[in-house]
Amino acid sequence: MTDDNSQPQVVAEHRRIPVIDLARGFAILGILVINVTTMAGPGLAAGTPDWHGHAQGQDWATFTITWLFFEGKMRALFATLFGVSLALFLSRGDEGTRIVEQVRRLLWLAIFGYLHFALFWWGDILFTYAIAGMVALFFKDLPPSRLFIMGIGGYLFVSFAAAGQVWSTLAASHAVHAGTATSMEAQFVAQNVAFFAERSGMKMAEYALPFFEALRYRMTVMPTYPFTLAAEAVFEALPLMLCGMGLARSGFFTGRWPRKWLVVIAIVGAAVGLGWYGGMLTYLASQGFDIVAANLLPYRIGMFGRFFTTASYLALIALFGAVIAHGWLGQRIVAAGRMAFSNYLGSTVVMTFLFHGWGLNLGAREYGHTALMAFVLLGWVLILGWSKPWLSRFGIGPLEGLWRMLAGVGIRKAKIAT
Repeated sequence: MTDDNSQPQVVAEHRRIPVIDLARGFAILGILVINVTTMAGPGLAAGTPDWHGHAQGQDWATFTITWLFFEGKMRALFATLFGVSLALFLSRGDEGTRIVEQVRRLLWLAIFGYLHFALFWWGDILFTYAIAGMVALFFKDLPPSRLFIMGIGGYLFVSFAAAGQVWSTLAASHAVHAGTATSMEAQFVAQNVAFFAERSGMKMAEYALPFFEALRYRMTVMPTYPFTLAAEAVFEALPLMLCGMGLARSGFFTGRWPRKWLVVIAIVGAAVGLGWYGGMLTYLASQGFDIVAANLLPYRIGMFGRFFTTASYLALIALFGAVIAHGWLGQRIVAAGRMAFSNYLGSTVVMTFLFHGWGLNLGAREYGHTALMAFVLLGWVLILGWSKPWLSRFGIGPLEGLWRMLAGVGIRKAKIAT
């Protein structure tokens, strides 16, 4: 790490940092593993493979892997890397100009995010990131140590607050399964079960609609949903972005952290994170993947565990990323990370075309988790197949270029190494 008053060497450079692009590439590939479940099924599909009632044994095995290693972690990794990008962007060139440019970038990102929701899918994260990024700009001058204190402290506070918010509901659901619930608890749980079941049914009905009918539905029935989602999700994204800003300013991705620290973070983070998610999975199984617990556990109780797993992933990338980035596959993952914006939105277009009513409507078949991984592999092949050739020809992703143009940020063509 660096002294709080020192300036990391990397921030003055205008070249890209392959290890950061590699991390972003891993995140964009990994986020599809979970997103595909909630594009083919309702949000409940991220908490149980048997939301449709006909999961096979292999679906449970696949769900276990995705639950332990992907659920929530890729979203957290993506948010942290967004903070890294914020810090690096502001450090290059005149600070005042870069702040104005960054504000314009974030405003346009919010517009892209809302269009992502309105045109295709409810699970957009860009709108939330735009809002969290705006708030993060107020902390741009803090030294790394304070960014870490605020980021880690804020995240842990929010994680325990989120757990406390749903604890009574989970306790009542547990009591119902144990046969010890009061009549009031039983009625409360029944209302929650009906609510979650109705929401899942409505989501599948929305997915089956033709394009313009689905657009009309989202714009008339739930037009403020991105704002509602951001009002909650920003409290998870913002602390992670602050941590990312601290990582960028302390030289985390450029070899300035002692390797022994990275090894400790990788081991401890994996042990705590995987242990936490393993415990949640065991509990869910003991409850028969109850619809209430399956909806609430990953998003609320899972926050604590995914923070540690994400920290482990970042440490592993810092340790081995430079070597991986020079390999054939690593170069393609780096290219995918450089085009994360295009690949994130492009994945939504491809997968909603496959699963929703405006396209092939394959989601009506209610695929199991194992079958869905075939679609993930298809998405990975497309992402890894087109990103590097596109960058070799144009130097910047199509949506990245449009974003920069709209935000008034100069475009420098920098071809990827072949």
